[in-house]
Amino acid sequence: MDTIEVEREVFDMLINRVDFLHKTVKALYDQLRDKKLSDWLTTKQTCDYLHISERKLRTMKERGKIGFSHLGRLSQFKGGDIARLIVKEEGSRQ
Repeated sequence: MDTIEVEREVFDMLINRVDFLHKTVKALYDQLRDKKLSDWLTTKQTCDYLHISERKLRTMKERGKIGFSHLGRLSQFKGGDIARLIVKEEGSRQ
């Protein structure tokens, strides 16, 4: 096993950043969790919640990583699905 040493200041900055990310993900999840499963999100809202570009969202749709429905030419995403995706991503990062 390897041991890595870092300065206290760097370690504290890392911990603060992880804490910030955790609070951000929790706030986003809380916003989405309160939505009914029937509530639909636009592409822009979905990108804002997930902090991704529209191109990345399109790639996720094409690869089947995110469910969606078409309303005319517009894609819509279920709030509940996005909330579960956020929780899944947070769990995989820990």
